[in-house]
Amino acid sequence: TQKQRKSIISQIAAGKPCLVVGTHALFQNDVAYPKLGLVVVDEQHRFGVQQRLALRDKGVLRASQPHQLIMTATPIPRTLAMTVYADLDVSVLDELPPNRRPPRTAVIPDARRNEVIERIALVCANSRQVYWVCPLIDESDFLEATAATDTLILLNEALPQLRIALIHGRMSEKEKSAIMHSFSTNKLDLLVAT
Repeated sequence: TQKQRKSIISQIAAGKPCLVVGTHALFQNDVAYPKLGLVVVDEQHRFGVQQRLALRDKGVLRASQPHQLIMTATPIPRTLAMTVYADLDVSVLDELPPNRRPPRTAVIPDARRNEVIERIALVCANSRQVYWVCPLIDESDFLEATAATDTLILLNEALPQLRIALIHGRMSEKEKSAIMHSFSTNKLDLLVAT
């Protein structure tokens, strides 16, 4: 209820709980953390870049930013780049669940984008599915990266025969669930995601 939410928010602001577990509600503007020391983000790929930064920045009332632990089974390109170019330590859990085939991952330069699009057409013609991950939802003045909205337009033009959808962190949970259900039930061929 709204009354319970207000009570929890005031307890967090007073620094009473030493551990707060929650969802996207944790980085809303009305939630303040006086002594935020550690942020743990599970299923990191389900949060947008701005959302993760907003949660991390909740700790700037202290002299230093809080530590971050980011967990994901499916690292996004931005995270992979951060492991190489930024101050991000990596721990790898390399055991797969029983009967699970290992994923194949490849980084392909933008100059070969048309080859990738042709490969997608072939893969989808064989009743398989593809997802295309972008680091941003919309174009940015600060980051030089292709946005998901622009990629959706490009792929719809290049692959009009495919059923393509877009999913990102600004969508409601209901919208995201409907899109993921469509993808998991093979009603979509290609999913553009952040």
